[in-house]
Amino acid sequence: MNWFQFCLLTIALYSIHDIALKHLAGSVNSTLASVLINGSAAIVLLIYLLMQHNTAKIGLGAPIWSAQTFFLLLAGASLGIATITFMNAFASDGQLSIAVPVVYAGVIFLCSLVGVLFFKETLDWKQWSGALLAIVGIYLMSGAK
Repeated sequence: MNWFQFCLLTIALYSIHDIALKHLAGSVNSTLASVLINGSAAIVLLIYLLMQHNTAKIGLGAPIWSAQTFFLLLAGASLGIATITFMNAFASDGQLSIAVPVVYAGVIFLCSLVGVLFFKETLDWKQWSGALLAIVGIYLMSGAK
């Protein structure tokens, strides 16, 4: 698979995740839900890792206490807390059709900015226009008057 096919699969999987969060919001404790969601993700990933054991070398490729480990833990903590905050957004009358586009448009803009400023990536005028449209989309989708 190429990067775009992986992106399409990721879109489908994140959509399932977000739809499930919306369905559960307000009916279960968001912190417990985050533990169960991220715990089940950890189990799936552990099974996948064990399946790879026969075909690939298992290891981080860096010492266990390294900058890479810090960023792995940061990403995991961010995902867990984001699950809680997303469920709370839905439980606070956030609509799936509005909250998800607002969040992802914000991610588009913020990651574009970080990519340029910290990872020295370049964006052409079309890509900058897309990032700007994401900000306009947040404004329009948020119901701002």
